[in-house]
Amino acid sequence: MKSCYLYSFYKEVDVKDKGKQMQNHLVIFFPYKTHIDIELQLRDYFHNNTLPDQLIIICLEFNKDSIENLFKQDSSIYNYIPKFEFDENHYNICLIALNHFGEFTSVIGTCPSENYLDEIYNRGLLKIFINNGGLIVSQTANHFVFPSGKHSNRFLRTGNVLITGNEIFFIASALIRYFKRAKFETLYSDTSSINSLAFAYINLLKELNPEFTESVLVESFGSYTMFEKLKFKAKRDTIFLVSSSTSGSILKRMTDTENKSNNIDLKNIAIIFGLNVEAPYNAQVLCDLSLDEKNKDSLDPIKSYNLKKGEICAFCAEGSKALKVEGDVFLLEKPIVSSYLVKQTDLPTYMKNFASYYKKENKDAEPIIRCYHKEKTFKDKKYEIYIDLFKVFDEWSKKEDTTHPYAAIFLKLEKYILQNIPASLKYIIVLPDEGSVRLAEIIMQVLNEHGFTFKQDQILQIASEELKTKIDKEQKGSIAIVSSSIVTGRNLLYLSRVLRDYEKTYQRIFFTFANRTSNSEHFEFLESNLSLGEFGKGTHKIFNVEKIHCSAEAQHTPWHIEENCIKQFEEFFEQFEDFIAIKKFCNERLKELSGCGKNKGLSNNLFLPTLKNKILKIRTGFAFAPFQSGTQHNNFIVRSKQSEIYFIIATILNELRNKNIFRQGEYVRNLIDPGNFVRYNDGIIQACFLRAAKNAELDYSLSEEDSMKMKSVLGDMILHLNDDHAEGLNEFLYAIAIRKLKMTPGNIEDCIELLREQDYYKKGDSILKGLVKFIDEKIIERQQVQDKFKKMTRLVVNDD
Repeated sequence: MKSCYLYSFYKEVDVKDKGKQMQNHLVIFFPYKTHIDIELQLRDYFHNNTLPDQLIIICLEFNKDSIENLFKQDSSIYNYIPKFEFDENHYNICLIALNHFGEFTSVIGTCPSENYLDEIYNRGLLKIFINNGGLIVSQTANHFVFPSGKHSNRFLRTGNVLITGNEIFFIASALIRYFKRAKFETLYSDTSSINSLAFAYINLLKELNPEFTESVLVESFGSYTMFEKLKFKAKRDTIFLVSSSTSGSILKRMTDTENKSNNIDLKNIAIIFGLNVEAPYNAQVLCDLSLDEKNKDSLDPIKSYNLKKGEICAFCAEGSKALKVEGDVFLLEKPIVSSYLVKQTDLPTYMKNFASYYKKENKDAEPIIRCYHKEKTFKDKKYEIYIDLFKVFDEWSKKEDTTHPYAAIFLKLEKYILQNIPASLKYIIVLPDEGSVRLAEIIMQVLNEHGFTFKQDQILQIASEELKTKIDKEQKGSIAIVSSSIVTGRNLLYLSRVLRDYEKTYQRIFFTFANRTSNSEHFEFLESNLSLGEFGKGTHKIFNVEKIHCSAEAQHTPWHIEENCIKQFEEFFEQFEDFIAIKKFCNERLKELSGCGKNKGLSNNLFLPTLKNKILKIRTGFAFAPFQSGTQHNNFIVRSKQSEIYFIIATILNELRNKNIFRQGEYVRNLIDPGNFVRYNDGIIQACFLRAAKNAELDYSLSEEDSMKMKSVLGDMILHLNDDHAEGLNEFLYAIAIRKLKMTPGNIEDCIELLREQDYYKKGDSILKGLVKFIDEKIIERQQVQDKFKKMTRLVVNDD
């Protein structure tokens, strides 16, 4: 159980004498009396999120003393909030406590205004809704029909949102703030799927108000027709929770003086999530989901067609199947499953401009692109994709050699420096990694070679006091923030905040060699925030020599998973005297994975070996090779390493996810078509697909058709164990062993049985035999025949 709910949002703030600034507001909500894991939560949060400008802590009357002590000025908690300095006088921190009347009092700092509190709550509620899948979206093959008769391809489902306790209590605290009621006797909800919220609201209110000891009746009314056709006998002060609404018309039905239930007071109704709810009912919305250009999480209006009013449904006209939404729970029997066959045209355009980064002097040269690289700053942070730019920059002295593998890179970098670094440059601030430091030195060298005088002492370190002592506030000019690579951009956002004190006298230039965010949305977010200054967006300039979108994963990579799995293998095989091959492999592999830090990650040792204990290698004709023919193609094939092939395949899959090709939903699943393992039948490419895929993308247990295709792929490999056609089989069985590659019941068993019949398999010990043993005992779930029959649906024949 997490002790708090953490979220952040960016807000444009007009700062006196400094112009407009995009500031990050971190909100921490504490619903419980104990908070033992807060340090761990903060550490995990800042692995993947940017640093805060303002800290807003929300607590409750019953825990405010302990929370105040936790966030006092000299508390060790600030060690877990990177580069944040307690400054109550400058309003960068506030701690507020909620009482049972829905009012906030300040404990530390100044209490935000009511309008700002509204925004804080709306942002937090909206994030809960989006992150937990509150918006149900259909595929083109189907759409939804609601009890009202309206047809739509989207609907809101609040029941999906209520998952974790701290988030449910956050919504409950919003209800306390909304109703401002010390006690009540009865609560009705429109669906039992939100009763957990109702009970959380009651529990929280009783904790805040010791005098509230009465039992509360909680009911679900289900249908709104009861307010029109029946005499509703609830008391006048009864509270009503409406899970969601896209118009507010249901409130009109509940409170209409013409119906028989005119004892319902509008102020006692709350719509938990509302989208485009019209006045006067929009005041009853707890969280407004409606489109707001300042909030990227907000939603477009839901388009619907009311057939009862004679409207023609565009979805039906296009052949989409209408599915009824009825009752508290709506689930299809099975999700709609689609599979995607990767095409050569799926290679992103930016990857075609990355060809120079694969060039090497010979086949023994180490690659620039590596995997599972350990970063010094975090214990468990190992990047799935690592681009060793220091290796490139360290060859800068050979830039005049036109035959050098990096000649094209050097030429492009020099042009970018001369075109984008201005003569007004006064300082370079460099990020702490060795690649950034070397890049700053290269910039200094290029400037000096072209008649510009720039000295070493004008290069300042990000983590030193030089930023405060060496930058002359009286001068005017430019400051260049130099980074070799951007993954999340947290350091740049931090520097942007620090340099606001120099807004009036210095323009900021962000010069990055490789901007490698995971998607265009994050890239645009950084561009928008970093460029914002005195004159709005675009005040400060941003230059990227290279821009790609690839995986930013650093905590749950395929090799984090393998490292844990190898330990499980070792424990499992301890009970056996045989299976020497896999025991030896596990011992050596664990050393290899745990020692990746000193080796700058993995390069030609990403995957399990072939059945002949060889390294998987790419062959001529690779569809996504950076050079398609000639000497350069042949050199790539001979000199390439596994990490480079993985980078290409993983980046293609990442781009397809960004295009929603592999979007996973409650009612739709998108898989990697098993045909990809036939189309791209080199063992190394197959291994790349298996490693780079998300678990949901290889879950063929959802589709009998796709499972049979996968069975056919494996069966064909098993029948050719003695040749290269089966070179990637160890990786397939490993994917099954970690429950990543799944198939429908019986198909894995058939593959294992076929494998055991092969003469090649029977000869001697092997890693393959170890994997089969593990799958047989730990993965395959066998059933007794009678149990299979018990689960069958009974056939019922009705009389005519």
